[in-house]
Amino acid sequence: MGLDIYISKKTFIGAMFHASGIGGIISLTKRGKQIPIKLQRVAYVIEDVYHGNKTYWLHNWLNSELPEELGNAEEQEIDWGVMDRLHRTCIEILAHRDSPDLKEICREKLRCDLKPGIDKEALELFLDEVEELAAATDPSEKTDNAVFYVSASW
Repeated sequence: MGLDIYISKKTFIGAMFHASGIGGIISLTKRGKQIPIKLQRVAYVIEDVYHGNKTYWLHNWLNSELPEELGNAEEQEIDWGVMDRLHRTCIEILAHRDSPDLKEICREKLRCDLKPGIDKEALELFLDEVEELAAATDPSEKTDNAVFYVSASW
């Protein structure tokens, strides 16, 4: 068991409105069976852009940035300002990936303490998580019709 953090992106496409200009087909199968989804009834597309496992450091950071503390299995909207700060923080951490002051940068920017004797493998796993989070919060993910949500489970 651990703390999992999920970030999702919900994009309104409004395919049910002819004026939206959405066209095409949705063709999905699961285990060889067709999943019947009609595009003209799709209002939103929800993408899971990030899933962090045992990400206590991210939970602490989000709780200091969000208006309400994250509760178990509760979804909370993330405004783009928070997403942007998180992205810039991840980029800064990654820029110091090989720096001797990485632990101090993590403490200052992510508000987390890396274990004093953290081994190379654990450190690389942590930095891989930060890299994945940087990609999930990249400004290119932002669109006028998208809203981001975060939830936690433990």
